[in-house]
Amino acid sequence: MRHAFVLILSLAAVSVIWWIGRDLVPPRSLTFAAGEVGGGYHAIATRYAKILARDGIEVRVLDTAGSVENVDRLTSGEADVALLQGGVFAKGEVEALGAMFYEPLFVFGQSATEVSANPGDWADLRLAVGPEGSGTRAAARVLLSASGVAPDEVTLLPVGGAEAVTALRAGRVDLALFVAPLAAPYLQPLLEDPDTRLVRLRHLEALARSMDHAEIVTLHAGAISLRPVLPQRSTDLMAMVARLVSHRDLHPALVNRLVMAAREIHGDRDQISSEGAFPATSGITMPINVNAYDLIADGPSLLASYLPYWVAAQVNRIALLALPIVLLLFPLIRSLPGLYRWRMRSQVFRHYREIREIDSAVPETVYSARLSTLRNRLETIDVELAKLRLPIAYRHLAYTARLHVDLVRSRIDDKQDLSKSDERQ
Repeated sequence: MRHAFVLILSLAAVSVIWWIGRDLVPPRSLTFAAGEVGGGYHAIATRYAKILARDGIEVRVLDTAGSVENVDRLTSGEADVALLQGGVFAKGEVEALGAMFYEPLFVFGQSATEVSANPGDWADLRLAVGPEGSGTRAAARVLLSASGVAPDEVTLLPVGGAEAVTALRAGRVDLALFVAPLAAPYLQPLLEDPDTRLVRLRHLEALARSMDHAEIVTLHAGAISLRPVLPQRSTDLMAMVARLVSHRDLHPALVNRLVMAAREIHGDRDQISSEGAFPATSGITMPINVNAYDLIADGPSLLASYLPYWVAAQVNRIALLALPIVLLLFPLIRSLPGLYRWRMRSQVFRHYREIREIDSAVPETVYSARLSTLRNRLETIDVELAKLRLPIAYRHLAYTARLHVDLVRSRIDDKQDLSKSDERQ
């Protein structure tokens, strides 16, 4: 009987080793949905490709119309990872790998033509906002809606990037809109051109409160170029927060490499963000990958200095790989109930870090839009807790966590009510 037990245990161990080991080594390629060739997203995706190539990972950069099409490519399985502009949402089996950088909204007009800086006065104008599927077009629609301009009152032309620049210079459009990183190649030529001018939008605070993932940043004089000085004077701009997103089942080692590349690309200080501001885990109204969250919050582990990246990125999986061998060598079967309890509890307790982060942010938050974002994050956590299928002995953990979520939600509601009361006064 004892020999039969050892044989069965050995076969089980071999099966577990094979099952885990077959997926231990990560894929050697991934597809990155970027944007139009010559655009800011495409340039950033190319930087990711060069960094991941150091580890022998081939990144196929997929040309798209922009953020909206990127969502379609992700959900259809054509892409593994993509950049999404703030305000563009993805549903289904998609997770965020972090918030990565600010994308200011640039509005350019002709120097010889006077156009209102209030978007509410843009009725009857021709606007170049990019093709269908682009993030700029999506942002323009939200901006116009927030400004009270109906869709049939304005002409949205499907031209973007360099084509929009040409259309503006030729007078075929009244304004050209770009939601783009500062590295976008068409920005400096537009600012240098004496026949075009940067329109400094009015009522930015009101507009930012009406748009998801929107913040106000200051573009200082000379931020893009000091020879010549571009822009010639400092100005406030509305900026969207771009996110890197992926399929939920993206291999942990690829998540590790992408986040480490993001720290290299987006972690330095630039003209509109401080050092270490990105990549970030806050302000993301969608599920965030657990491995990415830990890597952004805590940085790489000490093991990363001694082990191959694909091993360091999967310490938990390697531990599971070694577990059957340990079971054969030592009588540790009694520890299995403890592991089971840890597993059941961790499904609930992993949410407490974000709940605590939201709770800490409430007292310091004064803007109603930001409070709404925090509340939406709580709603996402509450939904995930409600979907947990826990044994009866552990269900009380989920109910307790939901009570804590409701407590923080009540604090946010009280803060919003107070904010609205102050605004009425």
